[in-house]
Amino acid sequence: MKEREVSQFFRSLRRLMRQLSLYPVAHPLTVDAGITAEAAAADLLSSVGRADIAIFDSAFYLNRVVLPHTSLEYHVLLRDMQARGIDSITLDAPLSHDDLEDLAAFIGGSSDDLPADGTVRLNDFSLTGLESEESSMSAVRRSYTDGIDALRGVTSTMASQGSVELSAVVDAVEGLFEHAVSHSSASLLLSTVKSHDEYTFFHSVNTCILALATGRMIGVDKESLVPVGVGAVLHDIGKVAVSAATLNYPGRLDEGQWKEIQLHPQEGALAILAAGGEGNEIAATVALEHHARFDGQGYPSYRRTRRPHIFSRIVSVVDTYDAITTRRSYRRAETPARALDVVLGAAGSAYDPDIVKAFIAMMGVFPPGSILRLKTGETVVVTERPTEPDAPLATFIV
Repeated sequence: MKEREVSQFFRSLRRLMRQLSLYPVAHPLTVDAGITAEAAAADLLSSVGRADIAIFDSAFYLNRVVLPHTSLEYHVLLRDMQARGIDSITLDAPLSHDDLEDLAAFIGGSSDDLPADGTVRLNDFSLTGLESEESSMSAVRRSYTDGIDALRGVTSTMASQGSVELSAVVDAVEGLFEHAVSHSSASLLLSTVKSHDEYTFFHSVNTCILALATGRMIGVDKESLVPVGVGAVLHDIGKVAVSAATLNYPGRLDEGQWKEIQLHPQEGALAILAAGGEGNEIAATVALEHHARFDGQGYPSYRRTRRPHIFSRIVSVVDTYDAITTRRSYRRAETPARALDVVLGAAGSAYDPDIVKAFIAMMGVFPPGSILRLKTGETVVVTERPTEPDAPLATFIV
């Protein structure tokens, strides 16, 4: 599986597309982006020889192998390619600089010139006749991208108008709910998808998937869970009101920055309530309380006699788990097992111990996405939720 190399190539290609849409070919920023893209393409080709990157069933494939995480992280690029009539890209070494530049300009729409040197060919490879081996994963993947798109739209509206329209979010959550129930293992595996560039969007949808699955685990019905999912997707929407400098600050926050951060639950809850609609009170409560600890600490703070709403307690646990397993600019990602240890260690203080117990039972000791080394020396990735917490049932060799 060469997802890392493909992801790096797509990231550099997307940057080159952006520079070509803004600057001339000879501009230093464009030249630098081209050099980076060439290096990423060379890394990919050195590992696979020839790269046939194809689109099938809303997913990217490399040499007939599906790339589930890359398909989600770069689903906008996938759609851009489809809009330009591209079903596949074939890369041959040594890659021509002009071909790569023409490819980026064509996908980005800044030029209609096709690569002409023969090292980049469009629609030269077909997956026709390939039967999808992952129909459940494909369906969940579409719901996931719907959630990302809905959250992008809400965030944009919130930033520009100070208000939100929730119908698209509700539709996306209902889709995620259906797949969290019918394809739970696929849903939990997709919740391991991370994007450093779009942390908030991916983190929020991951939090929603995990909250829906945990809610089902403890017996919450669909009618009650959809508002929980909406609250989970939008739990950080109030961060639109927080400055980027504060959000991405790599060190310890000063008092002013900390106060700014602490306002985001309130800002998010007010925006959700202002949108109106049935069940939005629950969604607003989740947004307001996702940093309120079980013991009454956190923010907003509560008297020890008053606990946060149970749905807020669910989101608090899964929000922390996903945040810990995601790399940020100021810290590295921890393993799923380490994240479970952190949550378990704070059960009864920061987190509801019953929710923590249910969450760990659902995820297992080795959650989907965990990378394990067997006694045989083989490296495997856990892909299926286990029936026994310490016995992952399905893995694949990397």
